[in-house]
Amino acid sequence: MGGYVDPLKKEGQVELSRNLQIATAAVDSTGMCLFIAFAILDIPEGFNALVDMINARYGLSLTADDVTALGKSILKAERAFNAAAGFTNAHDRLPEFFEYEPCPPHNAVWDFTPEEIDEVFNF
Repeated sequence: MGGYVDPLKKEGQVELSRNLQIATAAVDSTGMCLFIAFAILDIPEGFNALVDMINARYGLSLTADDVTALGKSILKAERAFNAAAGFTNAHDRLPEFFEYEPCPPHNAVWDFTPEEIDEVFNF
């Protein structure tokens, strides 16, 4: 997804989560197996091949930005559905013990603020 993010540091995690969710929603909506996402998202040619396949199948002229916009619209629709069902941002939180109980093998604890979690969906 465009670079390395240290899994034990906060830097870049919000952006990585956002980008992976957008890309995964887009890939999943094409009918392609979700497992191809990890194979194609790290290589620009792979994602472009997916765009080319969509265009060839449906006679479209989508760009990579169009497919990214598709992923965003899917996530927005899912969030709207969840909101209508009564879910709030509070439901996007991990249980409190993640904030103080070290998780092996690195003994890391969850140190993201609610505001940082909400930032994932700002697109």
